[in-house]
Amino acid sequence: MECEAVAVNRVRGSLSNLDRTLAFGMRTLCIVCIVLLLVLLTGNVLFRFVPIMSMGWYDEIVEMLFAWLVFIGAAVLWRENSHFRVEWLSSKLGNRTAGHILGIIVESISLFFLAVMTHQGLRLTLLANDWTPILKLPKRLLYLDIPIAGSLMIAYGIRNIVQHILVLKARSAGYHPK
Repeated sequence: MECEAVAVNRVRGSLSNLDRTLAFGMRTLCIVCIVLLLVLLTGNVLFRFVPIMSMGWYDEIVEMLFAWLVFIGAAVLWRENSHFRVEWLSSKLGNRTAGHILGIIVESISLFFLAVMTHQGLRLTLLANDWTPILKLPKRLLYLDIPIAGSLMIAYGIRNIVQHILVLKARSAGYHPK
């Protein structure tokens, strides 16, 4: 029994380290995207008034940066449960059993949507055979953020469901965690 507890704690520790590493990587990627967007958009405005160089290629990069920012940013928000949602009913139910059951239902519906999004994003990525016109970058780079972010959001959705189930299981055993 004690060995099982040690093994469970090791797995939890490893998953916690992986989660922190993923969170750091996703946040860093979002910050890089925002900084590059700021530089490119500011440069484009300045170069329109002072035509030192042409930035005809910048649309391709801005589109790609914005897509990665949006999808990876959504995964960061999903991780932290900070994404947009209507919380009226869940706030009324609070930490009661019904609130956790509602949480499981909502997360399950979200997982269905995320699975469809991830599948279709992967399909779109694999079917994309064209290249950007100026920089000749594969369009797959533009679409790859969808299945990556979707997979991360699915993992965090599963984590949320497991947390709700563990609370319900603890309550059925007589322990009432806050």
